Amino acid sequence: MTGLDIERRVSISLAVGRYLRSSQRFNEASREFTDACKTLRKELGNEQRFVVQNDFKHFLVTSDREGNFEVEQIQSL
Repeated sequence: MTGLDIERRVSISLAVGRYLRSSQRFNEASREFTDACKTLRKELGNEQRFVVQNDFKHFLVTSDREGNFEVEQIQSL
């Protein structure tokens, strides 16, 4: 294995640090998304279909018998 010059080692160290920070944010966002899905599934119940407004946008929310759901943006009403 060849020795790395100081610039290369610093670049690698910075890249590893960026990777680790991104990985941590990704894992936190993944947990938050999973919790949000569980909460929404619980609140929705089965076989629902309605429109909600959030941040001045409209979304069609549907759920099926198995508790699966879909949220899709639609044109304003």
